[in-house]
Amino acid sequence: MHEISRAAERPPERTVFTVRELTQKIRDLLEERFLLVWVEGEISQLKNHDSGHIFFSLKDEGALLKVVLFREEARRVGFPLKEGLRVLCFGRISVYAPRGEYRLIAQRIEPRGLGALQAAFEALKEELRRRGYFDPERKRPLPAFPRRVAVVTSLSGAALHDFLRVARSRWAAHLLIYPVRVQGEGAAQEIVEALEGLNLLPDLDLIVITRGGGSLEDLWTFNERAVAEAVYRSRVPVVSAVGHEVDYTICDFVADHRAPTPTAAAALVFPDRTALLEKLAGLRRRLEENLSRRLALAEREIHHLRRRLRDPLALLQEREALVRRLGREIHRKVAERLLREEGRFSALVRHLEALSPLAVLSRGYSVVRKGPQGPVVCKASEVKPGDLLEILLAEGKIAARVEKTSSPA
Repeated sequence: MHEISRAAERPPERTVFTVRELTQKIRDLLEERFLLVWVEGEISQLKNHDSGHIFFSLKDEGALLKVVLFREEARRVGFPLKEGLRVLCFGRISVYAPRGEYRLIAQRIEPRGLGALQAAFEALKEELRRRGYFDPERKRPLPAFPRRVAVVTSLSGAALHDFLRVARSRWAAHLLIYPVRVQGEGAAQEIVEALEGLNLLPDLDLIVITRGGGSLEDLWTFNERAVAEAVYRSRVPVVSAVGHEVDYTICDFVADHRAPTPTAAAALVFPDRTALLEKLAGLRRRLEENLSRRLALAEREIHHLRRRLRDPLALLQEREALVRRLGREIHRKVAERLLREEGRFSALVRHLEALSPLAVLSRGYSVVRKGPQGPVVCKASEVKPGDLLEILLAEGKIAARVEKTSSPA
């Protein structure tokens, strides 16, 4: 009895944890109990890290929850996050041991409520507009006569039926149907994969993305950033035909062309074969009428020219007579010119003869040179006794020697 009493009085054994051990156990309990959860709240303490991770808190009127959105998941968020925006976050609960705090590792974020959706829509629209995603100069024209067109849509929706009905009635093209979900979880990723896959085809002329109408929530897939980025990157022109005439999505603004309905998209993409044939027939009639008018005009001109055209032999004879008359006229003019020039020449000859030294010599004068071919002697002082002289007469010449000279007194 004594031993039993002493045992009963002994204090129980204490269980001691290290901080790390306790934190690990709490993390195990939380991650096991809250493996995947949806949490609704208002964004606060938003911080975009240089690494691409996003840190913020979700709060309501009674509590605050830390949230981490890692880079890969952040890229898939279809709208800009901002302070005060009410969102719905999906992810898992974990414990960050260095700070001893639990937090939500977010995998997906959706705007909560119509107002939040509209705000997210306007924010993303403005961001992409500033980045040039909607610029008219980057929009590509539609092919005039498409041969191969891909349609990205749901197989179960009325949009595909409406599109095919109009397309087949207008134009014979090869249509590729790429089935995707157009609403709900994973729909945006399927559309992105469809666009990426279709862009690998070398001979695709056009891609049409379409679905029927719906609420803003129903059409939200086409307002997600990932879809807008895929449409922007597409090397193949894209036509967006999402919803009804009053519905506009981000996909509509980024696409090369927007159609208000699936039916309108088919009418926009494919030419009307019947209308084209009628137009060609009209052009052919106009061409034939134009050719007929030209031929009639040419025949009238030929008839007019024939009447004006004279006998070729008469024309030849007239030309020969003209040539003969022209020859006589030229001969007469040349003869008159020769006579005039001959008279002038004779007068010049007479004038030259009058001025010639030979004419002076013929009147009894002579020219005395100092030696053969020497200078002409004009003064007695230019020679001296013994100099040899050459005397030129009108006929012949005389060689003489100076015996004596005298100068005038």
